[in-house]
Amino acid sequence: MANAQPKPKEENILYVFAYLLTWLSGIILYVTEGQKNKRLKFHSLQAIFLGIIIFVLVFIPYANIIGWGLWILGIVIGVIAYNGQDISIPVIGPYAKRYSK
Repeated sequence: MANAQPKPKEENILYVFAYLLTWLSGIILYVTEGQKNKRLKFHSLQAIFLGIIIFVLVFIPYANIIGWGLWILGIVIGVIAYNGQDISIPVIGPYAKRYSK
C-alpha cells in the first residue's frame, strides 16, 4: 500500500489567497493573520514584494508578459505552500524571511 500524504488543512487556503491578488491580499493577510502565524507572515510579505515588482513591470513597455509570468509563479508558490512546503523566491525571499521574524 502506498503512503498516503496528509491532507492540507483548510486554513492553508490562505497561502494561495496571499498570492492571488499579490500586494493587496498580502497586506490584508499580513495585518489580520500575520502576528499569529509566522509562516503566513512570510508568505504574505513575499506576495507583497512580488506584487510591487509586478506593479513596476506594468509601466515598462513589453514587460507585461514577465509580470503575468511572475503572477502565475506566485500562484504556483501559493499552491505549494498550501501543500506544506515553503519556497523562497530568489531575490525577495530573503527580505521576506528577515522581516517576518
